[in-house]
Amino acid sequence: MKIKNRFGKEVEIATDSSIQGTLAKRFDSKAAKNASSYHYKRYLQDMGVSRKQVMEALGIQDFGKMQVRALLENDGTKPLFNTIVEDGLRMGFDRGSNWQRLIARSIPSDQFTQQWYYLDEESVDADLLDVGQAAPIPTGTLKLGDQSIKMHKRGRGIEWTDESKRANIDLVALFLQRMGRALGRQYENVAVNRLLNGYFSDGFDAAPTLGIANAGNLTLADLFYGSAYMNQELGFNPNLAIMNMETAYKITTLRDGDAYVYRDELQNGQFADVINSQPFISQQVPDNRIILVDTDFALVRYEGQAFGVESERSAKTQVEGSYGTEISEFVPFEKNARLILTLDNAR
Repeated sequence: MKIKNRFGKEVEIATDSSIQGTLAKRFDSKAAKNASSYHYKRYLQDMGVSRKQVMEALGIQDFGKMQVRALLENDGTKPLFNTIVEDGLRMGFDRGSNWQRLIARSIPSDQFTQQWYYLDEESVDADLLDVGQAAPIPTGTLKLGDQSIKMHKRGRGIEWTDESKRANIDLVALFLQRMGRALGRQYENVAVNRLLNGYFSDGFDAAPTLGIANAGNLTLADLFYGSAYMNQELGFNPNLAIMNMETAYKITTLRDGDAYVYRDELQNGQFADVINSQPFISQQVPDNRIILVDTDFALVRYEGQAFGVESERSAKTQVEGSYGTEISEFVPFEKNARLILTLDNAR
């Protein structure tokens, strides 16, 4: 099918069974066999054509009213259908969870086992000295650690029974968003777990801890001290506090004599700010723990394979499904960019 691309040139876009050969030639046989949404989108991008243009060329005005089988059972449009599935999952994955708030950035990787680099702390913390004429300038040392980072494949899928293929795509999209949200929440849990416990089993990247003035009796002064300690002693500026709901409740209901300190917040139905921002609520954090985080440096996400959707027949049920997956791992970047307040210990 000929479509005029964004450069004003007519290009041939495969919309029949030949799409498998096209994807196999451009990428690999697995991408073709599984109707990969990721590779199909790259194909359209390379050709300078949008998904909307392809749909219009196919005479599709409102795909939401179509039944799933109209696109899924056609080899030529199956990759197109998987991009719709991906959009539904992504809507919940990206918008229905908050894991993105926890990372400094995503680091692309071309391998599923990532070498781990770190900056030599002695060179970072060296005193500022005058550099004499022709004398060497102090430098930081980027080193390769003995540990390695193994990425994990995570995702969600939906199987297409004969009954489900009759459903409208608009209806299916709501279920996909719900599944994407559940996947995003799982990502969020993994990220919080890494901030709490680190990645390496030997505790190499474990966060420093700090008690409070009187064990079991948290005050605003303790939160101030923890933030100041992190800034002055560790060299990082916390901008987010992670805790479970019970701890957030205890802070919001702190009293000054007989009066609530955060009366306005209680009346407005919101938790009290901690270190000038709303607390990040996660049940991954146990009672009596608060994680203070400098999100600019605390955690990175290594991405080995971007999120995409593929079709595959289940070996167990023999039912065809669409599966959204990606390969990544969360790893602390600077272990001192987070501080765990232990509310049941005195400092």
